[in-house]
Amino acid sequence: MVKPFPVTDLTTPAEYAAVQERFPEELRQIIAPNLVEIDEIILDLNQPLSVRFGGLRIDYPLVLDPVLFGRVDTEMQSGVTKGWRADGRIGIPGTLHRISRETNLQGASVMITVRIGRALIGVAGPLRDVLQDAIDRGVGIAIIGPPFVGKTTLLRDIARIMAERLGRGLIIMDTSNEIGGDSDLAHWIIGKARRVIIGDPQLQGGKYARAIANAAPQALLGDELGYRNDIPIIVENAPRGVPITATLHGRDMDRVVKSQKLWPLLGIRDGRKLDPSTFAIAIEVMDRGHYRVHTDFDRSIEALLDNATPTEGLHEIRVA
Repeated sequence: MVKPFPVTDLTTPAEYAAVQERFPEELRQIIAPNLVEIDEIILDLNQPLSVRFGGLRIDYPLVLDPVLFGRVDTEMQSGVTKGWRADGRIGIPGTLHRISRETNLQGASVMITVRIGRALIGVAGPLRDVLQDAIDRGVGIAIIGPPFVGKTTLLRDIARIMAERLGRGLIIMDTSNEIGGDSDLAHWIIGKARRVIIGDPQLQGGKYARAIANAAPQALLGDELGYRNDIPIIVENAPRGVPITATLHGRDMDRVVKSQKLWPLLGIRDGRKLDPSTFAIAIEVMDRGHYRVHTDFDRSIEALLDNATPTEGLHEIRVA
């Protein structure tokens, strides 16, 4: 099914300027002219500046020597009181941008990645019927797909659409502040939804439990589920009946189903499908604007466990 659907970038000039001003002048001159089209900026010690536009990566001749890289590391932390978080990330207040780093054995930054976050309205528009069905039935949705296909951008717009119906009954579990931005005041794109800032990734499971027990949510929505201590706690709280919509850690449906770590969420025990999944529906993000919807996720899981290709309850949506 091909659906014509407009996608509008409502990221403000101030939001683009907020990330642009964190680069030294020689880097800013390269980045600024194309910033509205850039997805990711890669800054590695003693390596050339690299920029990713969708699936295209371009290396520039400017090398980040120790002096220039040190200036980048300092500027990226500008205005952030405590500097880098435990998960190696920081954000820019009032924006959806994400900055992450890796360190050497001494704890000094050696790799920095800047991901440009955008307020894109309409990305989840073609999925509105799927989302409305999930809300009406009170069921959760799994979002699955490889890196760089826009899962977080999609999830952000899903949050906006769900908040139209659920308002403050929707609670967003913001693992890295990518959904609602790096500020106590959430970005306007999530509408009336409430938000729990996770902060330390090791606290994610406990914060899910507290949100379910204390905040009386109608639904939860989260990013990056399934590689911390969250799975046992979410499974334990499943009888409370709070549906969860979240991205799962896995490149594709087959890898998600075959990942034993995720089996408790999928109702799999000892390699067999014995219980209902935490999610009734799954959306595979095949590429930007290309979605494969599994309206009966349990049936698709059963097929994949049998090394078969799911065929029932399946339809594809492409944005024209």
